[in-house]
Amino acid sequence: MKMSPLAQRVATGVILLAVFLLMLFYLSPRLWMLALALVLLLAADELGKLLGSDGFSRYGTPASPHYRWLLPLGLTVAILAFYLLTGRCGEAEKTNLLVACYALLALLALVVLPWWIIRFEKDRLQGGTSTRAGFAMVGGWLLFCGWLAMVQLHWASPWLLLAVLVLVWLADSAAYFAGRAFGKHKLAPKTSPGKTWEGVFGALLAVTVYALAVAPFMLPEASALRTLPVIVQWLVWLGLAWVLMVLSVFGDLFESLIKRMADRKDSGALLPGHGGILDRIDSLLTTVPAAALMASLLM
Repeated sequence: MKMSPLAQRVATGVILLAVFLLMLFYLSPRLWMLALALVLLLAADELGKLLGSDGFSRYGTPASPHYRWLLPLGLTVAILAFYLLTGRCGEAEKTNLLVACYALLALLALVVLPWWIIRFEKDRLQGGTSTRAGFAMVGGWLLFCGWLAMVQLHWASPWLLLAVLVLVWLADSAAYFAGRAFGKHKLAPKTSPGKTWEGVFGALLAVTVYALAVAPFMLPEASALRTLPVIVQWLVWLGLAWVLMVLSVFGDLFESLIKRMADRKDSGALLPGHGGILDRIDSLLTTVPAAALMASLLM
């Protein structure tokens, strides 16, 4: 008996969540690092297929299948180079390098991604060679920093990583349901027609409630905030949660932008009912590195 799309989506989601939680809490740090690298290499392959597709021919550029092997190869080289480099560094140098990587990603996510999206909404972004190369470099950096951040946060505490992931999942779910129930004003109609401002405000409300709920457990660990008045600590905490929510929206819109320009609905078909791996982690790639940066600076 063939499953309905909704049943297929739910079944796949339950299996994915179960496998993920088993990996998160029962894999050793080294096995977690390797398993995560494999997942992100598959996502890099999906991104490469999108950027190399013939959908970009609408912009006067031919299909470029070399992206499919260039992105996974580049990600592999970056991971190996970082692993070998940090093996010779002290903890201070390693921390500084991580902070620099995350800070660059945050700059790209808060400046470059919105700039691309705004230009596309105004019909000023063309899918030429330079644009695709820019997408590939930024997308590759997101994948690399996503791997770094999830490795670092897992090493610090699987529960800390899970707390960040729950924030992103909650924001995505709240945006979806709020948009379905109340959505009237499109957020980026050409990039992602289904997203609305009402969905964004729904996500903001959900993230606010979540941040307030976990603050009593997380704030005592934020040593950099201890000298501040309590009310200021809570306001800073809320502000950081809101920044993560905004970054999750930009990550989602960035993948939507690439799919729209490539004329593809999903990044792949590996996950029945969910599309590809990149479809499931797009929001995480901009959010988790920023959360790791915050953790490095506050704790």
